[in-house]
Amino acid sequence: MMMRWLSNKPNNDKKDEIWRGIVSKAQQDGDRSLDTITEAKVLPFYKNKWAAAVAVCALVLSASIWMYRNATTQELLEEKHLKEVFADASSVSRLVLSNGDTIFLDATKGLDSNIAYLADENYDLDFRKLDESELLGKQQMVETGRGKQLHIVLSDGTNVWLNASSKITFPARFEENQREVIIDGEAYFEVAHNKKSPFLVKMNEQQVKVLGTHFNVRQYKEEAAKSVTLLEGSVEVSGSDKNNNRVLKPSEQLVQLDGKAKPTVRTLADAESVIAWKNGDFYFEDAGAEAIVKELERWYPVSIGIKQQDASKKISGRIKRTDSMKEVVDMLRFFDIEVQVEKN
Repeated sequence: MMMRWLSNKPNNDKKDEIWRGIVSKAQQDGDRSLDTITEAKVLPFYKNKWAAAVAVCALVLSASIWMYRNATTQELLEEKHLKEVFADASSVSRLVLSNGDTIFLDATKGLDSNIAYLADENYDLDFRKLDESELLGKQQMVETGRGKQLHIVLSDGTNVWLNASSKITFPARFEENQREVIIDGEAYFEVAHNKKSPFLVKMNEQQVKVLGTHFNVRQYKEEAAKSVTLLEGSVEVSGSDKNNNRVLKPSEQLVQLDGKAKPTVRTLADAESVIAWKNGDFYFEDAGAEAIVKELERWYPVSIGIKQQDASKKISGRIKRTDSMKEVVDMLRFFDIEVQVEKN
């Protein structure tokens, strides 16, 4: 396409010629109102400050709209392509050492030689093997990517399974009288028993104190409900209000809603269902469509929009995490939920 630059530099001769043509045409039509005007008073565009300002704003706005539309162009997946979408294989989990080194935990490319000795044949990381003196006692961090889970063994023998898009911060070696970790997201713990050294799990405004037990914690920032579920043993859950400390029994689940002063505790008929994720399943019990979509987006490389739903319906069901998006969408349709799936 050819383009021409047009100058706004005034041309008085051309301007007078055009004006005379306008006046003549008006006279032919019987309109004499322009007879007394002998010259067109046109202020060049580049000298009109207000017009220039408006033009600049319009240009910026147009550019912004163009950039937004291009940045948010949806690539919706057709029905035939949904069966080709599985757990996000492109995301990578990572280990951040206290010395500042970041090591990407990508099973497909193999582990970094510096920490490969920590892993076993199942790609689990065993920090009991860590013998680098400069790291001992200092905080390390392990973070899982979307669609990834990870099993790690802490220095005291405690087993931790991290769900997708979750993070744990922990010392390479625990102190003798206290064991403390920080969780963001979801994790299942099988804590090594040590009555002389309480095990503390900190999560935003909550803390779980145990001696040796099996429990699940879930505290994603984007979710209003935070939960602690006890499967075996005993735990004490405390919040910002120390008067609301609760000791849980096996099969009990404590749920704290954002904005609510007191948590609620309920007894689950099947507490094992809470850790279905650890065993490779999605498990939903009386869940709404929005909660299900958030869970799926942590696993599949997509964004999911809800087109139609019956908000009064709650969903209960189980589906394999190895299934494709086609099976997931079919399940949602069974409950009269229509979605659109966008590549992300």
